[in-house]
Amino acid sequence: LDMEALVCNTLKFQLNFRTPFNYIDRFLRASYASSESSTASTLPPLSAIGGHDGIANSSGMNSANHVLMKKLVFYLLDLAVLEYKLVSKKPSIVAASAVYLARATLGICESPAAATSPGSLFVSDQSLRNALKGHWSKTLEYYTGYDLWDLEETVRLLHRLQETAEDNSSTLGNSFNKHKGNKCHNVALKTAVSEADLGFF
Repeated sequence: LDMEALVCNTLKFQLNFRTPFNYIDRFLRASYASSESSTASTLPPLSAIGGHDGIANSSGMNSANHVLMKKLVFYLLDLAVLEYKLVSKKPSIVAASAVYLARATLGICESPAAATSPGSLFVSDQSLRNALKGHWSKTLEYYTGYDLWDLEETVRLLHRLQETAEDNSSTLGNSFNKHKGNKCHNVALKTAVSEADLGFF
């Protein structure tokens, strides 16, 4: 094995492989951003979108909401690792779907103007959430490379895992128990949205 390692190191082979976690930071930053244009060439720095300073950005999200969102996405990805049907999916689409489902779970909806000027809103009123309907923005579509319909199948699979995690002690119980604690901001205890409220028609 020493010779094989030497050959690989000498030739600078990249033997690592992509996982959904390789995409999460970028996709979360796109989710946090409230962009004027979905065709911006670069993502804003975390400091510009309220990433670490606790100051709410133009979308109404602050650092506490960012942490909750990230923890929830990590929980959904932990569940995804245990689902055989997701093995064949591209890591980037699994990551994007986890971000979508986390936004739906937390009630982050897009305003009707999001088609041209994306802006995330935390919406507590269920009827208003239903009226707005969208959990995906042009900004997210641009930076992830996936539109709403690309995500549907994977989001539905993740949603089923989220719904059954508490009851499925044989395969999902460990992830549920890990993420229901205070250290993980109790994200496993968040109520999963109904299938009708996922935003697919």
